[in-house]
Amino acid sequence: MRRRTLLAGAAIGVAAVTYQAARADAATAPALFVAAHPDDETLAMSTAIAEHVAAGQAVHVLLLTDGEGSGTLKILNGTTVSTWWGNRHVPAAEGYAPFTPATLGAARVVEAETALRSLSAGLPGTLTVHRAGLPDGQITSATAQAAIVAVADEIAPGGTVRLKGHSPLVDNHPDHLAAGQAIVALATANPARFADRRHYILPAYWTDARLSQVTESWDNPTDAAISARVRAAVRSYGAWSPSLGAYAIGYHSVATMLDQLIATPRCLMHP
Repeated sequence: MRRRTLLAGAAIGVAAVTYQAARADAATAPALFVAAHPDDETLAMSTAIAEHVAAGQAVHVLLLTDGEGSGTLKILNGTTVSTWWGNRHVPAAEGYAPFTPATLGAARVVEAETALRSLSAGLPGTLTVHRAGLPDGQITSATAQAAIVAVADEIAPGGTVRLKGHSPLVDNHPDHLAAGQAIVALATANPARFADRRHYILPAYWTDARLSQVTESWDNPTDAAISARVRAAVRSYGAWSPSLGAYAIGYHSVATMLDQLIATPRCLMHP
């Protein structure tokens, strides 16, 4: 695994980690999956990410924030109780320091990176993770667009990039909606570069009434190996080992959605 720091336009610093050293298919434009927070990439896009890497493509995942604003901070610090965990945490007795927003964000990024390794390890394509470091809970279409263009300019200077990310309509979280709206705005402003786009819907909205306003379709795993990778990625969010830096943040936060993917690994998307 190699690590490099990118200096991007609009004063956005984007850290990038590439997991695969294998050569990707140069004939295919890079695919950029845009997730507002760590875990969104797995919840909404995991099947598609694994399939793209399995096809030998250059795949990039942009985490717009580190997810430092999650209410899971109070759960892990013992202030509130997680219905999934069942008991109140006692950090000192469990061997970890109380979290700050910064340390929570760092731990969430580790979970996402672990999940993405599960989706991509050993496959012929490449997978690179980028972090924009935008403030959690304060994403706007403008800031998301700047972050996306910064990565696009690095991975395909002046070239075509296939954008994939949140729905601009079928969601309730302002960060998710802003990320989806940013993809629409970029494709509208520069169709030659960004016309190939897909919007992915979180499991919580798989039966949402707003689906009637889009033309949705299921991206089902092409084989059992892809399903197994998705399930392994989901399980990364349930790993609990404070001494190893694993805090099951995803499951403390969105266990129901993660369990939906364990039961039925797939993605729901619309153009």
